[in-house]
Order: sequence, then structure tokens, then C-alpha cells
Amino acid sequence: MKNTGIIYSSTERTPVVLPEMAELLPPLSEEQLGALETDLLKNGCYTSIIVNEDLVVIDGHNRKSLCDKHGLPYQMLVFAFDDLLEAKQWALDTQKGRRNLDKWELGKIALKLKPEIEARPRQTRVRELTFRQHCRKVPFLLTPAKNWQTPLAWVSGPWAK
Repeated sequence: MKNTGIIYSSTERTPVVLPEMAELLPPLSEEQLGALETDLLKNGCYTSIIVNEDLVVIDGHNRKSLCDKHGLPYQMLVFAFDDLLEAKQWALDTQKGRRNLDKWELGKIALKLKPEIEARPRQTRVRELTFRQHCRKVPFLLTPAKNWQTPLAWVSGPWAK
């Protein structure tokens, strides 16, 4: 991931919203969305929408939709990602610090990314974390207990093997 330093205005270019990116994180609550809308109407969009080199929105879906709804201009900052999976991981890491996502939600998001991480060709994953190591960044990930006699038991924590 690299910030290219390229900035576009919404009056110059139109970004693309992919459903898989927009639905990666849980939606904002009505209260959070209302506060964001009030702030945008009062102060304008002072935080750039992050897009990749194909102008796919990576971060800022809610700001973009509210700006479009009210006809507010916004800037797009272009980041270079190796692929969409890297962009998703970056968006998740960025949002962890911004939102009050509980451990359960973070675990569900990590599980959404598991098939993509495992499907990536092995040679491109050599220097990357394994899925389990990646999930250890998430404080708690629910995994089924290995004891076959208690199929409904769940062990909580990234240390569960």
C-alpha cells in the first residue's frame, strides 16, 4: 500500500463503489450516520475519500453517499494497493481505530477475508502473515473447540488452536 499523492475532486472524476467493499464493515448506526450528516452539512467534507488507482472507493463510503445526496464536493486521495484483498485489509485496519467495533464484529470481518487470503497463490503469500497470524491482530476470534464430544463448545481467543 502506498499513498500516490494524487488527489482528484468529485467535480473532476466519479469514483466507483463496489458492493464487496461497501459491505465489508457493519453499517453505521442511525445516530452515527445522523452525526456524520450534520457534520458534513456544517463543515463540508474535510476528510478525503480514499480510492485505489481504478477509482474504487476503499474508505469513505458513508461520506461519499452523504456528499452525493446533498451535492457536496469532496476530494479523493489515490492509494496504490497490490490487489483488492490488500485494500480490504487496509480498510479494516484503518476502521478499527475509528469505530467502536466489538471483538465479535472484528472476528466476523476477519472470517469474511479468510477465503480470499487462503485462495491467494502461495508465492504471493510467502512474506505475508498466515490467516491465523492475521486474525491474532483481532483480539478475540471465536473458533470451534477441537473436542468432538462437545460440538457446541466454542473456545474464545486467538490462542485457540
